[in-house]
Amino acid sequence: MKLCGYTIAGTLVTILVGAIANGCTSFATSNVQQSKSLNPPTTTNQAQLPHTSNPVSKLNLQAGMPYQKAREQVLQQGWQPNLQGDAPNLQDSSVKELYDFGYTEVKDCSGTGVGACRFEFTNQAGELLWISATIADRSNTERVVWHWSIEKNGNQQTSQSSRPEKPPFIGTRSFNFLGGSGTGQSIAIAPDGTTIVTLHGKFQSSIQYQGKFSNPIILQDGSGFGLLFKDGKVYSLAANGQIAKGCKGDATVCESALIAATSAPIKPGFYVLGGTDQGLEVKGEQYRYYDEAGEQEWRPISELNYIQENLIFDGKNYWCIPPRSEAGVCTENGWMPVR
Repeated sequence: MKLCGYTIAGTLVTILVGAIANGCTSFATSNVQQSKSLNPPTTTNQAQLPHTSNPVSKLNLQAGMPYQKAREQVLQQGWQPNLQGDAPNLQDSSVKELYDFGYTEVKDCSGTGVGACRFEFTNQAGELLWISATIADRSNTERVVWHWSIEKNGNQQTSQSSRPEKPPFIGTRSFNFLGGSGTGQSIAIAPDGTTIVTLHGKFQSSIQYQGKFSNPIILQDGSGFGLLFKDGKVYSLAANGQIAKGCKGDATVCESALIAATSAPIKPGFYVLGGTDQGLEVKGEQYRYYDEAGEQEWRPISELNYIQENLIFDGKNYWCIPPRSEAGVCTENGWMPVR
């Protein structure tokens, strides 16, 4: 379709965990220990787990309960898997496994941190229920409830609902709530409003949001966290819709400047979709499309969005500079070889 970073040694791990407890937009590092039991945690453990921003007593959901049990309860109360809206991201191996397992309501999974996945249900009243569940054991299909929330008539019940708004800029900006290595993020906004939020970890990058710009943006990684843009800055929103605190200290607001690149980060060269004759050439501050019929006119490079090295987005398609002589296709995560 969603995280503070990846393995970070020493004191920063403690800072990251503390930031999450205070609602930082990012998840914990990938080496945070998960529960090894599918049984609901004890009362003591439950008190340490994040809870929903919109508790709905009739659902009887609890943080830490097995997702399979939560799913059964939800279905018994008349909810159905949401098969509309965004299609499940079946390019993600975790999503595909869950979908094939029978969880057709899965939409996407975070490739970092606690590996949360987002599951969606609808009812006859037109409400949307989403549940974020994390891995309880080594098995991808054995998960426990982490967050949940209900949206009525397409509007999430938080103190700040997402709404369409004119983007604050066109292009790419970077930001970092924690200021550490492997915790940086970027937001790329195309002229048509298409927006991509990316987490740049130490070892790989992952997309946290892809869609039209709104303010705030609610991330699609199942965390319920979001981003609020105000006065030239970006703020981390906790799952309850409030501005988070604690990213750089107990009382500090989680905010960051939006930093523009000093020069265009897009590498010149020939980018392809893979499996077609279509291509995109970048040269200097301009680019153009080409195919078997010939070359089109040059256009300003500012129309393109930098995702990562050798990967760009033009508002419709992802384009890659592939490894030499390697067949494959270009995806939102980069070049995917075809064996």
